[in-house]
Amino acid sequence: GGKGWYDNMWCINPEETIEFMKTVAKPWLAFKVLAAGAISPRDGFAHAFDNGADFIAVGMFDFQVKEDCDLARAAIAHAQTRPRPWRA
Repeated sequence: GGKGWYDNMWCINPEETIEFMKTVAKPWLAFKVLAAGAISPRDGFAHAFDNGADFIAVGMFDFQVKEDCDLARAAIAHAQTRPRPWRA
């Protein structure tokens, strides 16, 4: 932990994961990409897909499904030219 690590936690060195996953030729399912609500879906989805995730697993309420699906589709469309090839 440390200062700022209260109820939500996230990777403090995502670059290390991104670099490792560039060497993995299997599909990547990124989970907890919103850090229990600490990161917005717009930012979390884009970051995951832009940096190589093939899928994301996120929790949401029923009233968030449409907007989150729209954001996920937009993030996937934007990530088509990312460095890591799509594996799924």
